[in-house]
Amino acid sequence: MLACFAYVIIRIVVPYLVLFIRFMFNEAFKWDKYVEKPRLVFYALGLFSMNLGYNGIVEPLERFPIFSYATGGFLFLIGMFTTQLTWSKWFERIFIPKIKEKLKTSRNFNISISESQLGKLYDNMVRYDMVIIDKTSKGDFIQCFLKEWDEHDTKIHLKLKNPACKEFYELLKKNFPKNDLQLIDFIKNSDILRREDGQPYNYDTVRNALTRHRVSRRSEELEAVFAPFS
Repeated sequence: MLACFAYVIIRIVVPYLVLFIRFMFNEAFKWDKYVEKPRLVFYALGLFSMNLGYNGIVEPLERFPIFSYATGGFLFLIGMFTTQLTWSKWFERIFIPKIKEKLKTSRNFNISISESQLGKLYDNMVRYDMVIIDKTSKGDFIQCFLKEWDEHDTKIHLKLKNPACKEFYELLKKNFPKNDLQLIDFIKNSDILRREDGQPYNYDTVRNALTRHRVSRRSEELEAVFAPFS
């Protein structure tokens, strides 16, 4: 059993010792935190399980020695398997990608709406002169709402003042309630919306735009834009 401990510890230490040496001599080295951090967790769990198993075998319970030997042996083998699992192809090719996908932060509007509905929304906005069609086509409009922000450089150029932009957001949330769309993402984090002068909207200004008045000057037109979806 001590030999197994020695094997596991050497298997753990040697790769990181190599990394440390390369670091000390300013040599290039590869450190993927999404792989190495989970690997260290597996090491900790594996060594802890091996230690419990070792103690169960070396110092068995007086009343249940067979149970102690069996449990200790099982924990020791599970721990050893856990430490070695991190060097398998499954760990890097299957397990890590799945973990990355789970932890991945969505860089989109998190909006549940179909392309046809977005197309209809765009047509209605064009009808009421709310979009600069020379800078934002229907395809651009749909792409901005459905794709990840980092996948394109397209912007949505609106002919809406701050209060109307805030009301547009509120009507969008109201008519498509199965969404996680937040105002700060809509205005600031996405960096997709542009005012008529080409400049981005100021989040704080839009957020406080309807403080004095509940509706904007274009409220009736915005209501008409969203009427087919209500």
